[in-house]
Amino acid sequence: IREIVPAARIVGIPYNPGEANAAVLVKRIEAMAPGLGLKIVTAPAPTTGDVLMATRSLAGKVDAIYVTTDNTVISAFESVLKVGRDAQIPVIAGDTDTVSRGAIAAVGFNYYDVGRQTGAIVVRVLNGENPGDIAVQGVDKTRLHLNPGSARTMGVKLSPELLRRAAKVIE
Repeated sequence: IREIVPAARIVGIPYNPGEANAAVLVKRIEAMAPGLGLKIVTAPAPTTGDVLMATRSLAGKVDAIYVTTDNTVISAFESVLKVGRDAQIPVIAGDTDTVSRGAIAAVGFNYYDVGRQTGAIVVRVLNGENPGDIAVQGVDKTRLHLNPGSARTMGVKLSPELLRRAAKVIE
């Protein structure tokens, strides 16, 4: 977010508070935000039908919109994009598949890579290691995906350096 919208101070997050994954991610982001000089404004969207109104409630209040890997919001992602485009608020996400749908950027994991990482753990168990002795792991690899066309429609210019670092650039 800082590299794409350097002046951003307030980030809006539409999310489904009933989705455990989304709620945990929002809490983590809220805990990290002050150290990055950011304030978080949340917009609850318990159903896909609520996503448009929740995201509209952020217009005029935030400098960027961030979408976590929240299944409810991702299912209605086009509603988030509509608000981002109409209000000129950059939309950034945690799911790389959203970049081809119109997000400016996402740093996320590839499900194939996660499957391979999980497979390595399965092999350890099949070779006799006690699953309880295997430490919990996070995702090993993340990838940056960028969409310069979406950036332009939301009033953002991506730096050449950022474009070079991207694993995938979608026009």
